[in-house]
Amino acid sequence: MLSEKQSAPIKLDRGQVFEAVKAIVAEHATFSAAEIRPEHHLENDLGCDSLDIVEISMEIEEHFDISIPDEISEQTKTVGSIVEGVMQLLKRG
Repeated sequence: MLSEKQSAPIKLDRGQVFEAVKAIVAEHATFSAAEIRPEHHLENDLGCDSLDIVEISMEIEEHFDISIPDEISEQTKTVGSIVEGVMQLLKRG
């Protein structure tokens, strides 16, 4: 049995990660979470500016308890690419 300080790692599937990412992105986008699709580009489709993207990245790091390296951050232009990056980082941890 696990003590209170130890906990089993939580395994999130792609759908759960996508729903969480959509909710975070929607806080900064011109769309609601229900309207956001994986192919949506943060700037071109969702109206996010560079500050929004930095805030989204910080919120995703906090929500998933991960650190996003620059090389992954620079590649994340769409909602789907964010989900892929988070999935990669969760597998590493």
